This record gives sequence, C-alpha cells and structure tokens, in this order.
Amino acid sequence: MTIRKALIALFWLTFAATGFAQNRESDSQTLREILVEIQAIHDDMRVTQRTQIVLTEYEMQQSVVNHATENVDNARAKLVDIQRDEKLIASDVEHAEDQLSEASDPDEKKHIAEVIERDKANIAAAKIEERERTTSLQQMEERLQTAQDSLDNIQNELNAIIARLRPSAK
Repeated sequence: MTIRKALIALFWLTFAATGFAQNRESDSQTLREILVEIQAIHDDMRVTQRTQIVLTEYEMQQSVVNHATENVDNARAKLVDIQRDEKLIASDVEHAEDQLSEASDPDEKKHIAEVIERDKANIAAAKIEERERTTSLQQMEERLQTAQDSLDNIQNELNAIIARLRPSAK
C-alpha cells in the first residue's frame, strides 16, 4: 500500500509541478500579450493626438487659404473696375474731342478743352492706380499660392496618417 500511496503522491506531485510550470508560462505569455496590447493602445493614442493636431492645423490653414482667396478675388474685381473706368474715361475723351472739333463758340471750346484735360489727367491717375493694383494683386496671388502649398503639405501629412491607420484597421 505504501508503494501505491507513494505512486499516487508522486503522480500528484508531477501533475502539480507541470501545472505550476504551465501556469507560469501561460502567465508570462498573458503578460506579454497585455504589454503588446498596452503598447498598441499607446501608439493609437499618439496617432489620435497627432491626427487631432494635424486636423486643427488643416482647419486653420484652410481659413488662411479662404481669406487669401477672398483678398485675391477682391483685388481682381477692383482691378477690373479700374480698367473699366479707364475705358469709360477714354470714351468720354473721344466724345469730347469730337465735340471740340464741332464747337464754334470759344467759351464752349474752352470748357470742352478743360473737360478733355481733366479726363486725360484722370486716365493718367487711373493708369497709376492700375499698376499699383496689379502689383498688389500679384503679391496677393503669391501669398495665396504659399498658403495653398502649406495646405497641400498638411493634406499630405493627413493622408500619410490615414495610410498608417488603414493596415491596423484591417
């Protein structure tokens, strides 16, 4: 009977030892899996934070681009207005010159000549303003292009973040 008891004790001892060894190994494996999961959560949080920052940058830069676009459109409209005014004044000068050639009264001729001189001065002033507005428009277009380039860079960064997220979502 003692041999039987000894064999049973040996069996239980062997079973318990393998059970402890398996328990330690499975605990170690579980801890490794938990660590990997925590690292993945940490990486996801960093990506989420970076994504939020880049999205905020994108929104701010989009606002800058919208404002610059508005400035360019306004400058372009003012330039078109000045050019239209120049043409109208030039037409008035032609009309006044025709009137001058047909006028016979010296006072009327003098008055028409004064109108012509004033209109020619207005055309000269309009040409100066047109040059200034053209320069201003070019500067605004350059600022818009710079802002758009910056927005494109932020968009590329967002696309890269999204591309990194796609494989982990599968």
